[in-house]
Amino acid sequence: MASADSFNGIVTGVDQQHVAAVVQQPIGRLVPLPEGPACVLAMATAFPPTVIQQDTYHDKLFEICNVADDVVLKAKFKRMCDSSCIKKRHTFLTPELFKAHPELLTYRNNSLTTRNEIVNKVIPEIGYEVAVKAIQEWGQCGTNITHMVFATTSNTSIPGADLMIARKLGLHPTVQRVCLYQTGCWGGGAVMRIARNLAESAKGARVLVVVAEANTVMNFRAPSEDKLYTIDGFLAHVYLGDGAAAVVIGADPIPGMERPLYEMYWSMQMSVPDSENAIVGNITEAGMFQQLEKDTIPKLIAKHLEEVTSQGKKLVGNPEYTDMFWVMHPGSHKILKVIAEALGVEKEKVQGSWNILENFGNMSSPTVLFVLDEIRQNSIRCGASTTGLGCEFGFVLGLGPGFNMELTLLRSVPIQPF
Repeated sequence: MASADSFNGIVTGVDQQHVAAVVQQPIGRLVPLPEGPACVLAMATAFPPTVIQQDTYHDKLFEICNVADDVVLKAKFKRMCDSSCIKKRHTFLTPELFKAHPELLTYRNNSLTTRNEIVNKVIPEIGYEVAVKAIQEWGQCGTNITHMVFATTSNTSIPGADLMIARKLGLHPTVQRVCLYQTGCWGGGAVMRIARNLAESAKGARVLVVVAEANTVMNFRAPSEDKLYTIDGFLAHVYLGDGAAAVVIGADPIPGMERPLYEMYWSMQMSVPDSENAIVGNITEAGMFQQLEKDTIPKLIAKHLEEVTSQGKKLVGNPEYTDMFWVMHPGSHKILKVIAEALGVEKEKVQGSWNILENFGNMSSPTVLFVLDEIRQNSIRCGASTTGLGCEFGFVLGLGPGFNMELTLLRSVPIQPF
């Protein structure tokens, strides 16, 4: 029994002996760790059916916003679309939505309530859709999911879309959820890092990653001459698209029941010093307004890319950049060119990123996961020996506001017929 002194913060007699015994005799780890690294076990992507055809978008945008007679401004916008290296993108916005909500067709009229209503409906829907596809490819019961990592910069509801998706999927009520909000484009890299850590934290852990964005909904507005080369003016109209991706991650795949697509060996995040203003976004009464420092991001990438990749390379024998596969966030055609130049690799090494940029634009956080799935699929199509286009090791590279660089080191697996 504790002495009177113990109630004054002083432990004496038997209590001291008990404390010493507890300190000297730890009970050890109660949850066993997996033996192997985390693995990507399944992947899926999804996107809304409405298509933005880049070669005709200048006409449609100006017509929708009732400014078709401004032929000079429209010609400038057309040149931006023509030089974007994008053929099409996908959007949640439809003619019916514009007709019902004309406030979206202005530059700065209050429209946040409308935008939130749209986003808070479509994000859970597409998140559920893509999660179902990933779980089906995984081939196991959804109740075996132990953790969920969800990321979006679009959804603002409470409870969040993560809970809505988890409940609709029928995940166990004890599934451990982690939510990332307002990450922007680096979110796709961040979820891979976090999911890897969770998968390796306990034997049998299975992590469902869901990333979904409705960029066009939050960023759409009427053209403005004085905002021509800003994100909130024309750049969002040129580059941004909508979409979602899902991944199932776990260690020690069950033989005959689970099949790894990639092994995950190392991750890191770098927030580049003094780069907070490189890209900035604020949610206003008129939606998301973003600002970009001209030419800053390519310079930051060129300066710091080798620094962040070299740490991971050393862990696996320092392979040449040309001997690795690259899963890069295609923020724009300029960013992809800068990355290839910084690494000293040909365009073919980052072709997966070019393909996604061409067909989907920049979807923010899901984009890099679209690239990973594209590389997996292309490896099969071209008859490569591994899921890394014949290469053994590769990097997933997420880039975005902060300025943040997210990196995960992958090891491909041999391609075998099912």
